[in-house]
Amino acid sequence: MNETLLTGQVTDEQIKEWKAKHKYGVYAVTIDDHIAYFKNPNRLDINCALSKADKENALSIFETLASITFLGGSENLLTDDQMFIGLSNEIKIKLDGKKANLVNL
Repeated sequence: MNETLLTGQVTDEQIKEWKAKHKYGVYAVTIDDHIAYFKNPNRLDINCALSKADKENALSIFETLASITFLGGSENLLTDDQMFIGLSNEIKIKLDGKKANLVNL
């Protein structure tokens, strides 16, 4: 069987190295025939992105977070406007974090 590689696709060994290095894990985003890899953001990454927030540029948080968590793959997801909009939607999901429950006592 002939598998088609995506633009930016890395080896399983590289993914394994990233997983070992990044405590909160890694994830990939695919758009069309491109793939990019990111580490899950930690508190410091999110704080850095929020510190760059700009009222005039609503996407600045996502741009910063994408650039500081980018591990490899197709940089088109970071530079192509349409791909970046799709990527931003996925990054937003990562900002949700784990599900928490509020318990009134």
